[in-house]
Amino acid sequence: MSADTFPTGIPAETLADLEAVAAAVAAGRKPDPELARRVRERARQATEAVRRRCGELNIAVDLIRQTRDEP
Repeated sequence: MSADTFPTGIPAETLADLEAVAAAVAAGRKPDPELARRVRERARQATEAVRRRCGELNIAVDLIRQTRDEP
């Protein structure tokens, strides 16, 4: 395991960003724009990785329809 990765497998930079976002929200302010950009970029990369691995997942409509059809 890398020195900059925690036992959870989460990179240290990701945990630091998580803590910074939580601190900003707790203080009632918006996160720093650069921090928000990094978080959005990681989210985009994760979304693309899931799409490559699993394909396009379009299950929400079917689930909503099933829920409406049930009493």
